[in-house]
Amino acid sequence: MSELSMDWVKAEAARARHKERSAIFAAAAGHPRGLLDSVRRRLIVMVLFALAPIAGLNFIQGALQLAAAQQEARQRLLQHAQADASTLEKAFASAENVLRALQNVADVREGGPSCPAILHGAVLSLPFASNISVLNANGTLVCSALPLSARNVAGESWWQQTRRGNSFVLSNRVFSRAARTEVLVGVLPLREPDGRFTGAVTLSIDVAWLEGLLRRETPANQGVVSLFSASGEELLSNARPLSAVLFAGQTMAPPQAGRPPALREAQDAVGRGFTFATAPLGRDDLVAAFALPTDRLFRWTVLTVAASFALPTLIVVVSLVGLWLAVDRIVLQWLLYLRRVTAVYAQGHYGFRPTRIDAAPSEFRALGHAVENMALAVRERDAKLRQGLAEKSALVREIHHRIKNSLQIVVSLISLYGSGVRGEDRRRFDQLRTRVNTLALVHRILYEAAEGSQVRLSELLSELAGLLECACERPVRISVEAEDAPLPMDMAVPLALMVVEIVLDLAAGGQDEAPMGRATALTLAGVVTEGRLFLRVGAAGLQPARSGAGDLAQGFAGQLGGTLSHGADSGRTVVSGDFPCRP
Repeated sequence: MSELSMDWVKAEAARARHKERSAIFAAAAGHPRGLLDSVRRRLIVMVLFALAPIAGLNFIQGALQLAAAQQEARQRLLQHAQADASTLEKAFASAENVLRALQNVADVREGGPSCPAILHGAVLSLPFASNISVLNANGTLVCSALPLSARNVAGESWWQQTRRGNSFVLSNRVFSRAARTEVLVGVLPLREPDGRFTGAVTLSIDVAWLEGLLRRETPANQGVVSLFSASGEELLSNARPLSAVLFAGQTMAPPQAGRPPALREAQDAVGRGFTFATAPLGRDDLVAAFALPTDRLFRWTVLTVAASFALPTLIVVVSLVGLWLAVDRIVLQWLLYLRRVTAVYAQGHYGFRPTRIDAAPSEFRALGHAVENMALAVRERDAKLRQGLAEKSALVREIHHRIKNSLQIVVSLISLYGSGVRGEDRRRFDQLRTRVNTLALVHRILYEAAEGSQVRLSELLSELAGLLECACERPVRISVEAEDAPLPMDMAVPLALMVVEIVLDLAAGGQDEAPMGRATALTLAGVVTEGRLFLRVGAAGLQPARSGAGDLAQGFAGQLGGTLSHGADSGRTVVSGDFPCRP
């Protein structure tokens, strides 16, 4: 054989061994019986229980950080709103102080000739003032820093509020014809010592100047600040188009006493979210509102809180993944390998060596060596048992052989002593020799059997048929219809003797009009099914002799644990029996 052919043969042999080993390994696979019937799953549950308090604390910490961040954002917005309110309050306080100073000037109170000049000088000294005027008790203009035609303001809402009070009053946003711009009118009532209302001093505060002040203090890119009246009308803003959209429909009531101001939400024209807070100005129920984009306000807060929530989740996920891989690499792969090794040993391949176990941890190496030592011990014990069984089988075969030889000697002696006997005694000698020959035949079959404790039914009946065709007094032809079923050794002798007695009894009986010189047909049928042996002996035209042989057949049937029955089937005499047959 060439070298190439030899390599091909070795490769085919290696593939065959690999296929066989894979089949053995696959047969060793198992499945968990329940949800927690697994080392990996139980460890995962234990780790989850161990990490649950840590994760819970992190979640609580994240919630506390979120609450603290919201409080910090509220304080931040409030500080901006209060700072802007303070700036406006200073401007309004300056206007009030100027008016209080002017009300003490006699020419101003009485509208004297020097009143316009005094008022004009005051306007020039105030950057936010557009005009200063004096009104009488009826709301009619008395004098003004800027030339104005006669005008009556008795119908204005702020004038009615001025008549009822003694403090400085700030009007809503109005258009000044003298200054040709929008203004806020600050009004200080004039009263006599007896409390009689005699008029008011007004100061027009330039709205453009105030909004410029707000834009300088708080640019639009750093927040949106607005001033609202008690009725909710927007008076000032550093970004009027944006504030008009943000605060549209918002109720700008001052916060209730004793309660922290709440953060509110609003959206601009493009849907961007803003968060704002309000702060009272301290006069006339004016409210300052300050708004910041929500994403800018909570940018770092969201990251911090998200990290507080994501960190324990990440720890749990990483821990579970690491545990899964660790259990698989450190524990489960070696358990599976050892289970497959034991499956290989269970198939009788004791020469297999688990070489992969050398790479396992020390505990599994010790277990693998213990399994290997156990396999070696089982191999040695199996060899001893096989050797003992072989010796026992050889001894049993030898016993059967010697019994067969001894019975053949007995048959020879019977033939020797019966050669000179005639008549009925010669017939009895022949039957005795047939029975002893039957015993010798059974022991010969047992000696030649591949399995020392079993006899094949078809083989036994075939051998008996050959023996009985020569032993019967009349010519018979016996056909056998039996399956190749194994029989226990203890059934062989009584079964063979029972069949011999039945056939001899039938052959010794009468015959119904059978042609002279023709052999009588007999049938031996046997089948083993569901742990029972069914035997049937049929003969055409023969009747049992009803002699002592029938009693012997019934006795052997009793040893087999059954009974015999006689009957007829289509002109044939039938003897049948049913016997238990253990595996």
